[in-house]
Amino acid sequence: MARPALLIGIGNPLRGDDGVGGRLVEELAEELGGWSTPSAELRVVQQLTPELACTVAGAQRVLFVDACVSAGTGVPWLDVLQPDTCAGATAAGLPSHQLEPAALLALAHTLYGWRGEGTLLRLPAFAFPHGQALSAALLEALPAARRLVRWWLQG
Repeated sequence: MARPALLIGIGNPLRGDDGVGGRLVEELAEELGGWSTPSAELRVVQQLTPELACTVAGAQRVLFVDACVSAGTGVPWLDVLQPDTCAGATAAGLPSHQLEPAALLALAHTLYGWRGEGTLLRLPAFAFPHGQALSAALLEALPAARRLVRWWLQG
């Protein structure tokens, strides 16, 4: 039986705002009391790789949490990754390293017949210096991002 939800935080924790996806998922793991609960599995990765397709296939729903360079308003937002778009993709020509979330979902579909729901939480990112500090603008956006993650977890 598939686990209901999988959360994957993406980013390099030593490159400023790029590490926010992992940081947010780590906070949630502390809040939930662990990396695996009956309702969700949590992962933190620096990049999406083809090996994660098996993990994706074991979940009904997947939320990717990642930084996004944007000239927008500085507000985090959710993008639903359409299953028909993902299922129509092929695994041919996929890079052996870093994948986009939709490509990883397509790979899970191709290899394992996965037909779940995929969503991408994009957090506005502004600064990528060496180090773990987040920019002031991103720190302001974190409460809204936390609310979106909790809303998504409630299904």
